[in-house]
Amino acid sequence: MENIKKMEMANALFEKNCIKVEKACLGLFTKVTYTPTNSPVVGLYQEYDSANGQKVQEILSTTCSELDRVEEKVGKIQVADNGSFRLAICFSKDHKFAALQIAQYSNFQYKPVGEVRFAEGEEAIKVLQPFVK
Repeated sequence: MENIKKMEMANALFEKNCIKVEKACLGLFTKVTYTPTNSPVVGLYQEYDSANGQKVQEILSTTCSELDRVEEKVGKIQVADNGSFRLAICFSKDHKFAALQIAQYSNFQYKPVGEVRFAEGEEAIKVLQPFVK
């Protein structure tokens, strides 16, 4: 798992009203909690090749009502060891909250391709399904 406060989307995540951020161990650690369910929030990165990165982008840009159809259409998404796309994911352990942002590798660094997608409740469960087990 990643240190959430070092992720690119940390500022956007910490501004959400449903997220509580606490410092622990003399400020060395940051504890992030999804307040409606009091569930800890964790972060991770997954990398994808170009074809799978396009699939991820399509899922992230889809409305909640169309998620099932689009996920079925794009099929299984394969994670790569070194990919041209990187997905940053922050989610509550109960899967009731999700924040996702895709970035593309360019000029020796990953640059965000779109805005952070936030989801709560059933939408979060649906959008996390292809990425988190």
